[in-house]
Amino acid sequence: MSLLAYLNPFKVFKEFIRQPVEAFVTDQYIGYKKKTNDSITSVKDLIYRGGIIAVFLSAILWISVFMYIVFYYTYMPNVTHVRPVHLQFKSCEDQAGICSFPYAYVQLTRGSYVLMSGQPYRIKLVMDVPESPSNKELGMFMVCLQMRAKGGTLVSSSCRSAMLTYRSKLHHYIRTTLFSLLFVSGLDEETQRIQVELFNSFEDDVNSPVTDAYVELQSRYVQVHSCELHIEAHFAGLRYAMYFWPKTTALIGICTNLFFTSLVFILSWYHLQDGLAEFIKRKLKKEILTEKSEKEEKSVGKMKLEREDSFPFLEEESLIEEFRNLEKKEKKT
Repeated sequence: MSLLAYLNPFKVFKEFIRQPVEAFVTDQYIGYKKKTNDSITSVKDLIYRGGIIAVFLSAILWISVFMYIVFYYTYMPNVTHVRPVHLQFKSCEDQAGICSFPYAYVQLTRGSYVLMSGQPYRIKLVMDVPESPSNKELGMFMVCLQMRAKGGTLVSSSCRSAMLTYRSKLHHYIRTTLFSLLFVSGLDEETQRIQVELFNSFEDDVNSPVTDAYVELQSRYVQVHSCELHIEAHFAGLRYAMYFWPKTTALIGICTNLFFTSLVFILSWYHLQDGLAEFIKRKLKKEILTEKSEKEEKSVGKMKLEREDSFPFLEEESLIEEFRNLEKKEKKT
């Protein structure tokens, strides 16, 4: 009967085929699941760390760019200030023409300042003058400029001579013939542009910043179509490089800001590592305690196993000692 039970095919199949296969499959499944969970956690951790690094790098980069932009607009002044000059004069009562020098008050700004202190400026008067017989016979005339502060206080003044460019009659005939269609259609005019540089290196005063300008043409016979006052910044040193090579200086400036900003971030990170907030410290302590408890559990489990393994040997040794004591007592008796 026992032989028939042992040779039962269903029992043989269950014990030697199904159970080993199920054990192997379950072991493989548990191992694969553990590996996938570990890989998923590692991938999540990697993505999390990569996201943090990307956020920090982008923040450092944008801070560096913002710092350079702020520095550029703070350090660099406006290159050119252009103000129209509307000339005025006193007309004569008894004859045609003007009986005073043409003059004009030009308001540069309504605020406290328009020019950057410490920055030299070139100031020039640009006039569109017709090539009329009166202007050709005029010759040289004086152009004067006074820079005034708020309240009419005189800051600086300058006078320069000016005249039309000389052109011979032959040059005048050839030019008139070539550009006759443009002159007739009104696309061009027989005028000359005169640029009179009044200040080569004008620097504004911090205590009395310039707000107005007084322009005067010291000739009663000069004829002018239009007039403008140009104030151009005369750059030197770093401002010269930033104006004429903006891309190169921007790249150097952003890289410099990026280096120092990264250095500040790294030092701040190490400082925070030494003095983290309390809740971060607690969290880290909890993680450390959990790791320690896991290690202690593993060590305790190992100790238990060792004790369990060594317990039978201890029992055998005690039994042997008891037998020896009994033999010694029998011999004595």
